[in-house]
Amino acid sequence: MARIGKYVIDSLTRSMYEDSRCIYREYIQNAADQIDIAREQHLEENDYYEIHVRIFRSQRRIEIEDTATGVSAANRDTLKDVATSQKQRGKRKGFRGIGRLGGLGYCTTLTFETSYKGEDVKTLMHWDAAKMNRIVDDEFDESEAGNVIDECTSFEQQPEVADKHYFKVIMENVSDDCLLDMTNIRKYLSMVAPVDYPTQFGIFSSQIKRYIQNNGIVLDVYNVYVGDEYGEEQIYKGYTTKIEDARNGDYDIKDIKIFDRKDSEGKIIYWGWYSISELRGQIPANNVAYGIRLRCMNIQIGDERTTRNFFLAEGDKRFAQYFFGELHVETPLLMPDARRDYLRECEYRSTFEGMVRNDFIALKDLCNEASNIRGIIKNITKAEEGQRTIEKKRENSSFLSTKEIEDDNAKYERFKKNKEIAQQKLEKKKQETEQSGSPLGFIYGTLPMPQPTTQTPARFSTDTSVDITQDLTSVADDGPGISDESLQPKLRTDNDIYKKFGVKEKKVINAVYNAIYNAIADEDMREGLIKKIEKELTK
Repeated sequence: MARIGKYVIDSLTRSMYEDSRCIYREYIQNAADQIDIAREQHLEENDYYEIHVRIFRSQRRIEIEDTATGVSAANRDTLKDVATSQKQRGKRKGFRGIGRLGGLGYCTTLTFETSYKGEDVKTLMHWDAAKMNRIVDDEFDESEAGNVIDECTSFEQQPEVADKHYFKVIMENVSDDCLLDMTNIRKYLSMVAPVDYPTQFGIFSSQIKRYIQNNGIVLDVYNVYVGDEYGEEQIYKGYTTKIEDARNGDYDIKDIKIFDRKDSEGKIIYWGWYSISELRGQIPANNVAYGIRLRCMNIQIGDERTTRNFFLAEGDKRFAQYFFGELHVETPLLMPDARRDYLRECEYRSTFEGMVRNDFIALKDLCNEASNIRGIIKNITKAEEGQRTIEKKRENSSFLSTKEIEDDNAKYERFKKNKEIAQQKLEKKKQETEQSGSPLGFIYGTLPMPQPTTQTPARFSTDTSVDITQDLTSVADDGPGISDESLQPKLRTDNDIYKKFGVKEKKVINAVYNAIYNAIADEDMREGLIKKIEKELTK
């Protein structure tokens, strides 16, 4: 008979997961399966069951308890079994019988405490994780895996109320601080655990649930609470209607897009949804919800970056983080791998990947289209800002020379033309999104056209000795009346602060300013130098 060496224990405990928080997912998954059984048996009249995660940081202790079936005293030895699960594949969330060992890699003592309805005792199974690790790490110890488990486990029974039924995992002397960070664990479970959509997700929760109901989909949800010795809080999915963006300002989710793929018999292979927003770029990672999450039986597979691989080009993978949402696997032909990092290798997996990649082309197209629209709006804004800058200079009489007046006249005309071209493009994009039914039509298609800038003459004469009103090439048709005096171009030296200087002195100052204008292209640097000179001259 083949021997199973002790190092398999290390593979299933300390070396199993890259992210230690996965143990919460595994124990909640096991609890959810037992709740399903309890519901099928109608163990409680109201069929209401709970999962409680309690973190006692100061004691370095974790408890994960469910109020499901529990394990009877007669079946207590099954708690020592490894990879011998009797769960039905495709029906239960866990089926390999290895998840319960996850906590052994992160504590010195792991205890399973359980009671079965109708029994007046509770069973406690203790795993001496510290001893187990010492045996596994001893290169001279040739014990087999089964012998190591027998050596490091023990049972005891204590009295219990006969009506009680539960299963509790207790981890003591937890070594990983991350597992004791309650805020972090709440956020983690809000995206990983099989919980319901939050009411604050508003109409979008209703849209998803209506789709689920209309298509006969069963979305497994459980009452999961996370807390400590001071209290508990129920966990819901971490979706909100607003995306936090500290750099550019928060923005709203305007809609969601639901998609699915069915087989030839009309059965759903997978379904999902994703957020519709301005698609400014990758959602900042400080948001709990970002990225499209792959899920099976409403439990996350992998992490927020897993679906990036459904974009073939390396440069396109970033688009997965422009959205948040979910991709639910429904077909029984696919199941998670042992670490629940991804789907188990099988012939159908490549078919599934091809279908999703085809669907994700729409996400890439949305991102590119949104980028194009934002670029057009940016060009309009840039042109308007340029016009306003020139208008402000005209109002404040801040020209340094007649050359600057000529340059600004030309700039103003370019800004005006650029704005007109961009407005035409934006109007065309609006029409395209409305006609195509693109989700972006809801975001950008209803945008009002930018308002005209302040009506001012488009061009000033550079000849300050003639009546400027005879030299205007264009004035806004519907603009307010503008006096001749207001149209007269003025140099900086025409301001009141220069009134103590005579005509000849002003000509000298103008010559200096003109030289500076011609010599220094950078406007900020030029203005800084002029202000210093101006301050000294006008003291």
